[in-house]
Amino acid sequence: MTSRGDRFPSERPPSRSGPENRVPPVFILGVVMMSCVIALSVFRSVTASGGASGPTSFVSGTSGGVAGASATPDDSPSAGPTSSPPTTIPLPDPGLTGYVWPLPKGKVTLPFGPTSWGEFFVDGERFHDGADIATQCGDNVLAAHDGVVLAASREYDAYMGWTSDIAPYYHLLDTKKWWSSLPIVIVINDGNGYRSIYAHEEKVTVKPGQHVKAGQVIGWEGATGNASGCHVHYGLFKPAETATFQLDPAVVAKDLMPPYETARVNPLLVLPFRCDVEEMRTLRPNEAIGCPPLPSTSPAPSRSTGPTPTAQPKASA
Repeated sequence: MTSRGDRFPSERPPSRSGPENRVPPVFILGVVMMSCVIALSVFRSVTASGGASGPTSFVSGTSGGVAGASATPDDSPSAGPTSSPPTTIPLPDPGLTGYVWPLPKGKVTLPFGPTSWGEFFVDGERFHDGADIATQCGDNVLAAHDGVVLAASREYDAYMGWTSDIAPYYHLLDTKKWWSSLPIVIVINDGNGYRSIYAHEEKVTVKPGQHVKAGQVIGWEGATGNASGCHVHYGLFKPAETATFQLDPAVVAKDLMPPYETARVNPLLVLPFRCDVEEMRTLRPNEAIGCPPLPSTSPAPSRSTGPTPTAQPKASA
């Protein structure tokens, strides 16, 4: 290969020698010092920006790999903020209607809200980010609202609301071959600015891109993933929401998951009111007017015997 000098001989200055053409030492020292200053400035700039860019971040929501998106088109993964966003509980939009129960006769085994079983933190308290609803293994799971299926398998994280890069978590799943340990999850774009999450299915009967109607069978109730029994973890969130829930830092460190997810709304504020669901009576007292008394429960233990041990609820997604 020819050199620049060989290709462009007219640009090479004539060779000269002699004392009158020697470069002064002071000039050489100045050039060296200037080069050092420029190099130091470039190094500081690169360090401040975090160095070379890593994998493109995108959004994905509940622990164990359930994830979602931010304020971008509602059927696509998206990037979210990486700083510490506000951690709070949003209310559903007024007039959010058209929903049915994913398990029409299901019992709420673990409601949305503070609980020692939660893997998220809100205002310093452990928090469950959905409602666990159960009937029996193999029961039909219904679409809670008309919409388009975004995910229906163990690969659902890109639609679940993580607010930062999930590439390290995906890499860990690949390296450890942990994909089969995840729950089977259905995520549906409800077409109204919200997404519905149905976790722990035994089997799905829909596929991504499919349009569904409220009440349509989308899967079978199961216990895949981190579940102590058959149930549906039903979650509801708005991808455009800026509030977040903080994931347990121990889970973040162990599984290399993002530290925040897009905050969920309480599904029991949106699903059709049922008198037999005690949590709904508390949340929606105006609708509870006229409900018959709930069946009596066993009497509270006396102080001398101490509290009755509490059974472990169904695990969340």
